[in-house]
Amino acid sequence: MKKILGIFMAVCFVLSVTVASVSAAPGDYDRNKRDDGKNRFDDRNKFDNYGKKKFDNDKKKWDNDRRKWDNDRKKWDNDRKKWNNKKHGNDYKKWFLLYMKWFRMYMKWMFSYNSWCGNYGC
Repeated sequence: MKKILGIFMAVCFVLSVTVASVSAAPGDYDRNKRDDGKNRFDDRNKFDNYGKKKFDNDKKKWDNDRRKWDNDRKKWDNDRKKWNNKKHGNDYKKWFLLYMKWFRMYMKWMFSYNSWCGNYGC
């Protein structure tokens, strides 16, 4: 029994010396800092800011595209109103084919714009 108690006391002594040496160690041990001195949350903020910048740039691009498409749509609508007052011939067929080609591209763009807005909630 004396042997077991002696071993137990030796282990406790070694542990207490280890704890004392660790607590007395010099240095700035802030849990929020890394070895390079940067705050560990800096990268996360940079990512968030980068993501926000990227979102803002994408939004500007989409808004510019939308403005362009809206202007084109107004132009095509005005042309369509003019054609409604004229007789329809070969010129109208050519115009109508161009209009339908533009309209398909517009609908394709509108689908991609709506899906982008749906993902980002704008």
